[in-house]
Amino acid sequence: MTARNPSTPRDQNPRRKPPPKKKHTPVKEREWTLCGWNACMRAFEERPEDLLRLYYHKDRSKALYRVKQWCAKRKLPYRELDDDSLNRAAGGVHHEGVVMVTRPLHALSLYKLLEKPVPADWIGVAFDGVANTHNVGAVLRSCGYFGVRGVLLDKEQRQVAVASSTARTAEGALEVVPVYDCADLASGLRDIKGKGVFVLGTDPEAKESLYEADIPFPCMLVLGGEREGLSKRVRGRCDRVVRIPGENTIQSLNVSVAAGVVLGELFRRLHAPPNTSSS
Repeated sequence: MTARNPSTPRDQNPRRKPPPKKKHTPVKEREWTLCGWNACMRAFEERPEDLLRLYYHKDRSKALYRVKQWCAKRKLPYRELDDDSLNRAAGGVHHEGVVMVTRPLHALSLYKLLEKPVPADWIGVAFDGVANTHNVGAVLRSCGYFGVRGVLLDKEQRQVAVASSTARTAEGALEVVPVYDCADLASGLRDIKGKGVFVLGTDPEAKESLYEADIPFPCMLVLGGEREGLSKRVRGRCDRVVRIPGENTIQSLNVSVAAGVVLGELFRRLHAPPNTSSS
């Protein structure tokens, strides 16, 4: 073995690899600001270990006693703030008196869903270009209400779905509805179909009514963007495309409203007594 020259400092030894540089992760990727009572409290119930800091209005102090105890035991910062300071912490006025800074939620890989058989009573939702965080949050809220067991989105939609404003509008649903991502939605839907999942799209111009269509389960509802609707490739993956019938005095429904209508119908069929699922 060749001896190291003693005059060469250890950290300059040519055979010694320099220590890898630590990657700096931006704060916004390491922390997530949650606002709104339901969103914050659901996050605390589901993943209390992710709580980093708590800010609140004096009117919420008593109701937050258990959360403050948690923070105190773990030496996490928690502070009562006045209105202006709380608005600054929240980045707006829609906080309902409580702001939590947590570690962020991350989407799961679609392969986590595909590695096991999809249950026969499974309902999922996929986003195809839905860009408004309030719409995404409202859809997620409906997903939580109607028992949706998976939301699928591509890499472009990922940041929209896990934005803090989305979480506030979702009223805690983002904490309980699994979110999966894939590189390309059309390819992801192809893989989903390979597991026996029926893919249902919506379009106000479709010929077939939601209430007359045969829709088997498991089923994934695909929601198109606010302006463009379903993209051509994604529409091509749908087993059936239906419309929500109405008076047509208004051209179409908001995507979050449409999602609630369709999910309500899917829930009804899934839980209807035998021989009445399509009536």
